[in-house]
Amino acid sequence: MDLFKLSQQVEQYVIDLRREFHMNPEISFQETRTTARIKEELDKAGIPHVTVGRGNVVGIFDTGKPGKSLAIRADIDALPMDEVDKTRPHCSKVEGVMHSCGHDGHTAMLLGTAKLLPEIKDALTGKVYLCFQVAEEVGGGADEIVAWLKEQGGVDACIGTHLDGGSDAGVINLPDGPMMAGAYLFEIFVKGVGGHGSRPDKCVDPVKPACDILLKIASIPAQYHNPFDTCVISPCLIQGGTAWNIVPEIATIKGNIRFFKYGDEEKLFERIRMVVENTAAAYGTTAEVKFTVGSRLPVINNPEMAALGREIAQQVGFQLAPPHDPTCGSDNYADFLEAFPGFYCDTGANCKAPGASGNHHNPHFDLDESAFRRVVEFFCAFAVRFLGE
Repeated sequence: MDLFKLSQQVEQYVIDLRREFHMNPEISFQETRTTARIKEELDKAGIPHVTVGRGNVVGIFDTGKPGKSLAIRADIDALPMDEVDKTRPHCSKVEGVMHSCGHDGHTAMLLGTAKLLPEIKDALTGKVYLCFQVAEEVGGGADEIVAWLKEQGGVDACIGTHLDGGSDAGVINLPDGPMMAGAYLFEIFVKGVGGHGSRPDKCVDPVKPACDILLKIASIPAQYHNPFDTCVISPCLIQGGTAWNIVPEIATIKGNIRFFKYGDEEKLFERIRMVVENTAAAYGTTAEVKFTVGSRLPVINNPEMAALGREIAQQVGFQLAPPHDPTCGSDNYADFLEAFPGFYCDTGANCKAPGASGNHHNPHFDLDESAFRRVVEFFCAFAVRFLGE
């Protein structure tokens, strides 16, 4: 069995699918055309599938032999932004929507893997769950697939990748431990008593305590959090008032927190609430804090699974990226890794075309299509190694 040659046989298939998905992007929880095409391609490959939750599609490849189970995940949603370069033959045809994060490639690569699984069935045992996840960009989908997988008895391993526009094709970043941050959004509402700007003594100004709160919560990582457990508190917006002579009733602060250790979010919530409520009270105002999940958990790779992934990646020709710090970006694939042993990795796909950007969420974003075949080979090689033992 030559996985390199087999992956070459599906390379154009994957490229064509990626271009199709790129031309027809759909935002989170609206991936109706995308999921219909996924189901169609799974049907062609003879792989049964189910719809899970609010539109996720899970293909079930059963070898018919007892053994372990493996889940492979791909996110499928696009972003609400315009693609600037309309000259590319595969540019987005949907105004205001673009695949500017690589999820079109993720979807196509997992379908390429699905197409090859029947070809390598004799080398496998157990089951492979092909998990096409909706709405990753808004924190959806992952929890629904994980709950469904648990209903099936769970899986012995889960793997996934994110195409990396900042590194070259053939490079893989697959670390042990923390890889990406958990993320929450926060909103702080400071409430006072409005009035005329000429008589602040007859008002309770919420703007001054809001400014004080912003500075104080921004200092929490340095002043109150374990320096060996990295976190970020980033207040990005402050609003209050409508005119130069009106003391407003409410001032608002909005921002986000990032963390790399299970449970740290609760410590940060508690500290933020304490600072907000006490500072507001010192000014004679009241305050309320609301937290909204972005990505509930940090992405933390299982060291044993990550080591196996690096070994297999090198065997199929990937070059390991030099060790570097985790990213403060987030991905709710973290839900899979909390539930099951596995890993997430970045695989290089930097596009060298003139005018293209490797910066994710950029209106000029594009991918090096030669990266896709490598990932399909890697996924299949991992399945053979893990399910063929």
